[in-house]
Amino acid sequence: MYKNITANLMVESVDKTAEFYCRALGFSILASVPKNSGGLQFAILAKDSLSVMIQDRENLIEEYPLLKTPKVQPSVTLYITVDNFTELYEEIKGKCDIICDVHTTFYGANEFAIKDNNGYVLTFTENNQ
Repeated sequence: MYKNITANLMVESVDKTAEFYCRALGFSILASVPKNSGGLQFAILAKDSLSVMIQDRENLIEEYPLLKTPKVQPSVTLYITVDNFTELYEEIKGKCDIICDVHTTFYGANEFAIKDNNGYVLTFTENNQ
């Protein structure tokens, strides 16, 4: 029986990505694995009931060679449901690149989207229904 799914995002720098998620979005580092050369190669970030894993590109390719790529090329988006939509928007709009401003979708949800420091798109929503 399935219980949970957590994204593991390939990133160029775990340290810089963790700093972005912590500073801009209020996440905390739950666990991390250091690189032999310094810095981090992996981290689990969390806020409220959300978690996301971030892993250094080279380390992830070592684990899964079929993911080999010369640079991080985001190909997924994260869709995040929140309760405090307007407050969150006001809080992060000066800290992040807003790539899609607040709008109401055809299915009745309020949404806006940002891009993280690796180019991943995070869409925040609060359903009006």
